[in-house]
Amino acid sequence: MKHQEVLILKDMLISNRSIVKDPAHAVEGFTLNLSDQIDLTYNQNDLSFEFAAIHFSRPDKNKLFYMMDGVDDEWRAGNRRFASYTNLDPGRYVFRVRGANGDGIWSEKNRSLVINIAPPWWGAWWAYLIYAGLFVGMLVSVRQFELLRKMKNVRLRESQLRAEAAELRAQAIEAQNKAVEAENARKTRELEEARELQLSMLPTSLPRLPHLDIAVYMKTATEVGGDYYDFNVSMDGTLTVVIGDATGHGMKAGTMVTTAKSLFNSYAPNPDILFSFHEITRCIKQMNLGKMSMCMTMVKLQDNKLSLSSAGMPPVYIFRREGRVIEEHLIKGMPLGTMDKFPYQIKETTLAPGDTILLLSDGLPELQNKKAEMFGYKRVRSLFEEIAEQTPEEIIDHLKNKGSEWVNDQAPHDDVTFVIMKMKE
Repeated sequence: MKHQEVLILKDMLISNRSIVKDPAHAVEGFTLNLSDQIDLTYNQNDLSFEFAAIHFSRPDKNKLFYMMDGVDDEWRAGNRRFASYTNLDPGRYVFRVRGANGDGIWSEKNRSLVINIAPPWWGAWWAYLIYAGLFVGMLVSVRQFELLRKMKNVRLRESQLRAEAAELRAQAIEAQNKAVEAENARKTRELEEARELQLSMLPTSLPRLPHLDIAVYMKTATEVGGDYYDFNVSMDGTLTVVIGDATGHGMKAGTMVTTAKSLFNSYAPNPDILFSFHEITRCIKQMNLGKMSMCMTMVKLQDNKLSLSSAGMPPVYIFRREGRVIEEHLIKGMPLGTMDKFPYQIKETTLAPGDTILLLSDGLPELQNKKAEMFGYKRVRSLFEEIAEQTPEEIIDHLKNKGSEWVNDQAPHDDVTFVIMKMKE
């Protein structure tokens, strides 16, 4: 008569401390061999396992193998009935044990344990927002210091001029005023040219697909920020959508938008988003544009299958009609043109009739009112949830009206851009 192995975990050690033998180090809500999942903190990342196969027939012939999904590429022989992993990165892991008895019969059910290691607080998304805020604050302080220094020099020069004859002083002031007017006129023309260039890069019409409704909106800032969106429909009907935000302002931003549109036209038909990102980065770097780069989100939709990736852009929001819930997909990545072979991530999902996708630049979330309060991504998500069942045009009207109210109908300091796509019912 053949027997079947029963696999158990005899003990689990966290940082070389047993959670079985030392109850003081037990994990709340977790019981060995009764729980299938354990949640740990970032510094509980040195783990060891002691396992065994319970059987009374020829135990010396038992064979055990183990592996850790996310660490091991293949099963490892568990001759010592002990496995150890140190310095695990935050993330999700699965520790598995399988075995065979002396008759060569493998256990019908492997013992597995899901391990979730949380990231440290300084690696959380909100910590990066704090870092970014501190960095921006430092830049603002340096800029203010430079402006004060320049103003001091101007006052010193004015004091010297006042000591001169009245006629010379009047001539100097007149010449200065003319120079300022000429410089302001030049900057105004440059900004207008950049804005016209930016708008000329946008598609003149939207794709018409039988299963999809699409609407877009862009409001340019007084100083051009370089937002960009575009569409491509391939021969097999796959819709590719991008929304981007160029670094810099004025003509520099217009130049990057022109570059991004040209590269998008070249690589949009390619079904591999990650390949397109790497190729666009390679081309931008070859152009020697200095520190200029392009933040971009790219989405591909074939029938109801959706894949997306992002390079330094805000999250993508998906409203699920069936459960009436909002999914937030935030994919971290460096802007295109900054780093070769960056490991961009891709997400895939399926859409159902009535599901709605919201793509946006950071213009709306970063609007500031008179109290210097930001509009915020949380408010964007709540507003989208309120109106997500309406048409794309109604969703856009709702979002842009709320944004205008937030700044009291003042012109935004950065471009505000939305792309709304809704699966037809």
